[in-house]
Amino acid sequence: MDVDPVASLKLWAVTLDIGGREFEIPALPAADWFPVIASGDPSEVLDLLRSSPEDGDSLDDLLLSAEVDSAELKAALVEAVEQVAGRSFHATLVLATVATTHWSMINGQLAQHGFRWDVMPIAAALDAIYMLVAGNLDKDAREKFVRLLDNEALTTGKRRAPDRGKITAEFESLAGPKPTGGLTATGAPSDSERPRTLQRLQPHRQDAP
Repeated sequence: MDVDPVASLKLWAVTLDIGGREFEIPALPAADWFPVIASGDPSEVLDLLRSSPEDGDSLDDLLLSAEVDSAELKAALVEAVEQVAGRSFHATLVLATVATTHWSMINGQLAQHGFRWDVMPIAAALDAIYMLVAGNLDKDAREKFVRLLDNEALTTGKRRAPDRGKITAEFESLAGPKPTGGLTATGAPSDSERPRTLQRLQPHRQDAP
């Protein structure tokens, strides 16, 4: 799974060019982003979108006038998710789906360690979810989990919407019964330099622990 560590360092605003006009998603914490990505529907990002003050045309106007088609809009919204998540839309959705399935355990561990969804960036939340899940799997299951994060056939292709049920089934098959014990989270801070702007962040390789 390719991960951009810079995305985890702070809350980032994202500016998207749609139909030649700029629209902004303000710098929002994980609490705002997680329900959007967990839905698996890129159009949910529209609830976070904000027009630039200088732009008199709304996104609805652009769609109605056919200046922007649905495919272009979806690609822009997926890109917005990938920028703030620091990883592919597929890997983001897999981590969010697994976290939702095991919410009491995963969020309980995050809360116990002081993680604040209303303060931290969504990329940092996904980093923590990855470490909690991977740390609770044996070597073979962990390698399968990494392959699941790379298997974009589950969320792309001819399907109209990502198959969240298939993601859950695939994870449950590799992880076995839901664990009854706690999850152990480990991690190390990133030493990447801060960029001037968040423009198409270049990924870096994250290997399985």
